[in-house]
Amino acid sequence: MLQAFINVFRIAELRTKILFTLGMLAVFRIGHWIPLPGVNQAELEKFFQQQVADGSAAGRAAQFVGVFSGGAFGHSTIFGLGVMPYISASIIFQLLGSVLPSMKALQNEGPTGRQKIMEWTRLATIGLCVVQGIGWLKYISAMGLVYQQWAANPVWWVMAVAALTAGCMFLMWLGEQIDKHGIGNGVSLIIAA
Repeated sequence: MLQAFINVFRIAELRTKILFTLGMLAVFRIGHWIPLPGVNQAELEKFFQQQVADGSAAGRAAQFVGVFSGGAFGHSTIFGLGVMPYISASIIFQLLGSVLPSMKALQNEGPTGRQKIMEWTRLATIGLCVVQGIGWLKYISAMGLVYQQWAANPVWWVMAVAALTAGCMFLMWLGEQIDKHGIGNGVSLIIAA
């Protein structure tokens, strides 16, 4: 087993792909700690610890969502949405492909059709990011976890939603780069990381 692992690093192309993937995952972990401005991180962490300790439905839901966001909900970072909007958009278009004949025909066109569906998936991801970002920010604002001077400022809302959306889009791009230049399954690796 150890010899097989060592042999992997002797092949230059495979070594490059593995090191690239590890580098991209390191970038993800660094970005995971960039906090969303205006959020009282200490109060947010206490709130989630209390929810989990109580065993409430909200606590269980927060733990479940934390799996897909890398635990970023517990300290509200720019990667707080994780790749959930992208996964949701992908699922939506897969389901549409089985329901709508025009979408099925587009899928069957080959690389051109799949490229078009991928573009639509990216656009739908942006829409889902905005909706989920607003929902998340309203929730933590209602719980008093956002500093009052920030929560009352419409510019903060635009900035915070834009930061969450940009974070998700960056993670989507990171996953695509791992697919293209790394060992593959980029989004799955980001979820696992």
